Amino acid sequence: VALRGRPPYRQVLTHGFVMDGEGRKMSKSLGNVIAPQEVLRRHGADILRLWVASSDYREDVRISETILEQVADAYRKIRNTCRFLLANLYDFQPARDRVDPAQWPELDRWAWERTRQLVAQVSEAYEASRFHEAFRAIYQFCVVDLSACYLDALKDRLYTERSDSGKRRCAQTVLCDILSALTRVLAPILPVTTEDVWQSLRQAGAVEDPSVHLAAWPDWSSASPDPQLIQ
Repeated sequence: VALRGRPPYRQVLTHGFVMDGEGRKMSKSLGNVIAPQEVLRRHGADILRLWVASSDYREDVRISETILEQVADAYRKIRNTCRFLLANLYDFQPARDRVDPAQWPELDRWAWERTRQLVAQVSEAYEASRFHEAFRAIYQFCVVDLSACYLDALKDRLYTERSDSGKRRCAQTVLCDILSALTRVLAPILPVTTEDVWQSLRQAGAVEDPSVHLAAWPDWSSASPDPQLIQ
């Protein structure tokens, strides 16, 4: 500071201590220490990352086997959502099958608008280092907007319509856009899982970048919002 007149960093992020599930400090004498290596062995690196991202670091952070199981359950729901999206794109070639947005039914336009809002919300949370808010928004989007609503209503079109019908191709167009955006906004939190999804998308010809970590951040800011669809 004395030499340059400014601090040698742009931002300072402070965090609390890691406690056990009951709010006690970890110590060998209490036998409540949870080693990261043990978490990696039992749950995998992405579960540990997801726990970190889902925790509000501004306060003391708690960890226990019960908490890790809850995080693992949230991870499975997010992963299964991506799996469902990917499974229904097996015969979709964007260059050949993409449907113009002007032909989308209202339900598809609603899902696309919710995804646009999610990207904006998560981008803002990441910029402010509020990672737990980004995780919460993504989780709610996967569980409520997609699994409990959009994907459930879409099953008839996906499973009963002719494979090359316009209705099914409309649905696949939106699913492809959703999965591409969802994979990229999840990449900072779940780098291994999202890379697996991205490589499957790449094999299907849905994306071109060799890695999700080399892909540009989804930018839907130029899209015109349609607030009536969200009311």
